[in-house]
Amino acid sequence: MFAELRSADTREYLNHVKSPDILDLGNGLLRPQFELLRNAGYRVYGIDLINHPKQSAKSFLYTIARYLYNRRLFNPIGGAKGGLVCGDVTKLPFRNESFDLITTVAALEHFLNIPEVVRELARVLRPGGVVWAMIHLFSCPSGGHNVTLTQFPLRKMPPRVDAWDHLRLRKLPFTVPLNEWRRDQYLQSFAERLEYRNNIVLFVKGAEFVSPGF
Repeated sequence: MFAELRSADTREYLNHVKSPDILDLGNGLLRPQFELLRNAGYRVYGIDLINHPKQSAKSFLYTIARYLYNRRLFNPIGGAKGGLVCGDVTKLPFRNESFDLITTVAALEHFLNIPEVVRELARVLRPGGVVWAMIHLFSCPSGGHNVTLTQFPLRKMPPRVDAWDHLRLRKLPFTVPLNEWRRDQYLQSFAERLEYRNNIVLFVKGAEFVSPGF
């Protein structure tokens, strides 16, 4: 679904770029956006600190998951050149003006120094290039990224846990790094370095958990 949204938003731009270079920021262990872009024939690089050669039972299971995921793609052989890079998103190991499109899905909320990340995005983006970002906002009911709130969309809270627990009582611990930024903070940071085009709210969650009268 997110890939379809990204494609719709960037198709017209990419159609005018010959052999675009794409960066998938925070590609994740499953690497869905990286794999979809690569199998579409684009030259794409994925960067994440988890892209290291270390082997473990978890990495082996994700290898199997990626194999099964790739079998469902139209072109499971792979696309143009590119690759995975293990690196720090606040110090991107790429030259200035390296990419035509930078995409990131549900990753920015885990970066603790957003201004430095945005500075690096502006540095490696080519003139006229596009940054397409989907952010899981901290202020939504599942913004604490707790594994017990993995319904999509969220329909039921765990027993004895308040809605927006991460904004109030914090009975459920955080299991991943979170910068706790709100939408306006992201928009301001991007506007300081890049030409701001548009933002949309894809999903509004939690209305059923709000007290009557609010």
